[in-house]
Amino acid sequence: MQRATKRSLAVSLIVRHNERMKKEFLFQTEQDDDTLVATCHEPEMATQGENLDELLAMIRDLIRCRFDDGDERLAWPIRIHFLHDPVLSAQVA
Repeated sequence: MQRATKRSLAVSLIVRHNERMKKEFLFQTEQDDDTLVATCHEPEMATQGENLDELLAMIRDLIRCRFDDGDERLAWPIRIHFLHDPVLSAQVA
């Protein structure tokens, strides 16, 4: 009986952990010619921008337009994952 209780508790903790993990938007971002494209798969949505600043503004705007005022998802953090790491130069072009 005690073993079943421990297993049930472990499953419950995993489920709660997974629920917490989903409370963010994850945008996979990649370069497409001269445009940055960001795609979120949960929920499905995508946007693009000519540079990183524009892309971030477009992602925020997309989320504000997608969900009604008062929706808890408006407070979720937004994670940007680059599919290919950008390479920066210290020199300003």
